[in-house]
Amino acid sequence: MQTQGTTMMQQARAMAGRLSHGVEAKLYKRGFTQPAVRRLITWQVLVTLAVLPAGVLFFWLGLWPLAFVAGSLLATFNFYFLAKSLQQIVFVKYDRQLLVSVLLRFYGRLGITAVALFLLIVWCRVPVVALVAGLSTVVATIVVWGGARLFEQNAKEA
Repeated sequence: MQTQGTTMMQQARAMAGRLSHGVEAKLYKRGFTQPAVRRLITWQVLVTLAVLPAGVLFFWLGLWPLAFVAGSLLATFNFYFLAKSLQQIVFVKYDRQLLVSVLLRFYGRLGITAVALFLLIVWCRVPVVALVAGLSTVVATIVVWGGARLFEQNAKEA
């Protein structure tokens, strides 16, 4: 029994590794050249991909699972485009056109998020706590990613 459980765990780990590698490869093709940023976005995408089927499976419980999924998707959308734009501007020489571009992207993304949140809360009447919990998946991903990086750094030094 333990061997069968161990084998299933190894298969699940191998499948997660292949999925992670595939997401990282697609992100690299889309311009995420910094490995740390690419890994962080990959983790967030994997969290969102893990949440999606759970939201569909538990739809019968009410709007909570769907609100959580909507929050997670919205957070991933914002995080993806924020990381992409920051990665593009870090290595570019500052000028006035760059500032305007950054501000337009930021306020555009903020406007899209505000409209989405308005529609979800006012029109669809989703539970706000579940929506906020879904939005906070980014914070959880950053905390876990930071802890993993710290652990890796300490392991290399030891």
